Amino acid sequence: MKHRLLTLLLMVFTLPLFAQQGDVVLCEGFFNPWLEEGWDAKGDDWVVWYISNTTFAGCKPREMQMYPDFNFEGTTRLVTPIVELEKYDFINFQFNHALEATQGELDVRIGIGISGNGEDWESIWEDTVHGSIAQSQYLLTFDMEEWTTKSPQFCLYFAGHGTYVNSWYIDNVIVYAAKKNKYGGIDDTDENGFVASRSSITTLKGPSKGTVTQFSKLRKSRSRMARVVEGRQKKWWQFWK
Repeated sequence: MKHRLLTLLLMVFTLPLFAQQGDVVLCEGFFNPWLEEGWDAKGDDWVVWYISNTTFAGCKPREMQMYPDFNFEGTTRLVTPIVELEKYDFINFQFNHALEATQGELDVRIGIGISGNGEDWESIWEDTVHGSIAQSQYLLTFDMEEWTTKSPQFCLYFAGHGTYVNSWYIDNVIVYAAKKNKYGGIDDTDENGFVASRSSITTLKGPSKGTVTQFSKLRKSRSRMARVVEGRQKKWWQFWK
């Protein structure tokens, strides 16, 4: 009886969360010491992608690790398999990551790209990084109207100098897809389809563990990709509201 009650309570608390996110169309935890079929690492030379038996991104071993050479300058991508989006209107792109910077004036960019042929990439979200990123989980929402008749690939990319970057760790890459007529209309988007009001960052480690940062506004900058964010602390039961 107690076991049945516990199971029922677990369903009550978890089902709304998954319903909000949608159907899983891509899920990769990098549990094997090799890249699964369809995954690839592309980009400029002098950068190393490999599966590390570590947990810096906040999940179970293993995880992807990008280790740039001191002289690296350019763009490198961790590319997903083809994702079928024909019957969906928007996606939630979720991943865990942590970036370890060394001493110095770091000025690099990380982001998410999309491609219809695996070669020509369009950035749909980007952030400029000036220091280390604590172990975090990102949940970013995108309107996929332009891509619903296609089968695109996504990538997590790093662009800039590798001089002051030790490693970038990535794990648990999950893409949830949903339809607008089932979950309601999509909120305002930027020129790349990014939905700020439905996107968030959750810090998983350190003094700020549990802090949720909402993308409250969009602001164009020189790179046309800047995001203005506001952080707030949420209790565990508030995540289902």
